[in-house]
Amino acid sequence: MRLYLGVSGAITMLEPADFRRLDILVDPQINGRLEGAIARIGRREGEGHVWLHPQILRFLSGHAGEAEWEAGFAGMLAYAAKAGFTNDEGLVRAHLAWVEDRELVSTDDFKAAMRALPAGIAAITTMDGDRPAALIVSSLTSISAEPPMIGFFVNESSSMAAKLLGAQKFVANVLGHEHQGLVQTVLSQPQGKARFADGIWADGHAAMPVLQDAVAAMECDIVHNWRLGTHRLFVGLIRSAKSRTGANPLVNFGAGIRRLQLEEQA
Repeated sequence: MRLYLGVSGAITMLEPADFRRLDILVDPQINGRLEGAIARIGRREGEGHVWLHPQILRFLSGHAGEAEWEAGFAGMLAYAAKAGFTNDEGLVRAHLAWVEDRELVSTDDFKAAMRALPAGIAAITTMDGDRPAALIVSSLTSISAEPPMIGFFVNESSSMAAKLLGAQKFVANVLGHEHQGLVQTVLSQPQGKARFADGIWADGHAAMPVLQDAVAAMECDIVHNWRLGTHRLFVGLIRSAKSRTGANPLVNFGAGIRRLQLEEQA
């Protein structure tokens, strides 16, 4: 059983059914975020070990409640107790192990590659108390149809990240050709009502701003969020959705906003 503290900031479990060992693999690229990651799962013991709560291991395994897995897990804890690897609080000790250093692509090469990926453009809107807030993203993506969920990424330094965490709701407004002016307004104006000077807006659920002529508009409750590297992933459960046919969407390609013209089929 191995936990992995990756450079992205995510904590995952590898080999959840291997009960012969318990260690924590650390990506050397995690840099100054190691202590924060450890604090999310347990507490340090010196340089080489961490005390973990068994319930955290059970949760991360994805197998909690399965009879065979639970039997193996109980056997591992019993062995750890006999060997002196547990404490009076019932915590179990895990060994810290460093992943061999590996080369990562440069930031410039990463950005160059991502510029070759066409992506739709959406205005994410929410409410900051009684003030509307908006952000332009090209990371909106479908996650699931059952239940219906979508997601997008926001830089942790963005003024929008804290507002989304506070509101726990958003609207994803997919943009078309006629919304190029709206994009420039949102990108250039300070956060608040000034970003809504362009476009036909109306109140949706919980007064969330909905673009009335959006290619598609999806009102969502935030059900998950994770910090991954410099960004935070927000996942929304869709409460309502509307779309219009025959629209020509905007796309982000080659570090610029492009028009995608749909051709009629004969």
